[in-house]
Amino acid sequence: MDEVFTFANDEFGKYPFDGYSFIQGGDGGMEYPMATLITGNRTFISLVGVCVHELMHSWFQTVLGSNESLYPWMDEGFASFAASEVMNHLKEKKLIPGEYEKDPHLKSITRYIIFALSGREEPLTTHADHFTTNSAYGTAAYTKGEVLLEQLRYILGDKTFDEAMLRYFNTWKFKHPNANDFFRVMEKQSGLELDWFREYFVNTIYTIDYEIEGISGNNIVLKNNGLVPMPLDITVTAKNGKIYNYYIPQEIMRGEKNEETCFNNFKIMSDWAWTDPTYQLKIDQDEKDIISIEIDSSKRMADINRFNNIWPRMEKTSR
Repeated sequence: MDEVFTFANDEFGKYPFDGYSFIQGGDGGMEYPMATLITGNRTFISLVGVCVHELMHSWFQTVLGSNESLYPWMDEGFASFAASEVMNHLKEKKLIPGEYEKDPHLKSITRYIIFALSGREEPLTTHADHFTTNSAYGTAAYTKGEVLLEQLRYILGDKTFDEAMLRYFNTWKFKHPNANDFFRVMEKQSGLELDWFREYFVNTIYTIDYEIEGISGNNIVLKNNGLVPMPLDITVTAKNGKIYNYYIPQEIMRGEKNEETCFNNFKIMSDWAWTDPTYQLKIDQDEKDIISIEIDSSKRMADINRFNNIWPRMEKTSR
């Protein structure tokens, strides 16, 4: 587990104790301070996966002391996010079987979208004991909690997000942070306002759905069909083989993200006012010179309908 601790310490904060134990026993896997009870009759990759997930609770449950009754997503969701990052790192290092993924959270985004469209989702503000179904609790606590961090990474940019996660741990370790404390650290590190994102993504079950309505000349018409406002990454692929990136901040962010790994060299456009249902994006290319236009080519934004994110419009055959 040395590689796990080295990676997690760098990414999420320094584990403050001298030891950690995995103890065979119990039912499945259950985390405790400095130890996990775990069943051993499972495949190697399953054993590593559950060990990593339960271990990551040492950051978000044990050290930070998140309230799992009021904010299960701040523990289970953040542990799930961290575990996905750790497991992907181990795959990259060839220490466990499996292919390294450019983004290990895309499957969780898909699971969240499917459940959101089912009509059974409940807000993250729901007390852990008060969900009407176990699936609603599981999706909120584990899946949407992980997706929430991925949405913040999309909004803030990866470098700023990584710095903010470390600042969160170092600021609030052993102090029992609540949701407001977490978002305030994200705001301080990024210099952006994020109360709008907390209001929509934590307090409601509203969803994200942006659309490319069409293009005329060099004017792209974008439409917001959902109720959650988001900044947009727009990628234009030209017939000459060049890629052009355009970034549209949300006005209520009061700022923009910086360059990042998977979306860079972008041109910052004027803000999109969150009350406006449409936006006119004037680009430097003409329609006749373009192969395709796409909203969020990285697939990180939890948009519930990706078929209308692409121009020319894809034929809808399957999810």
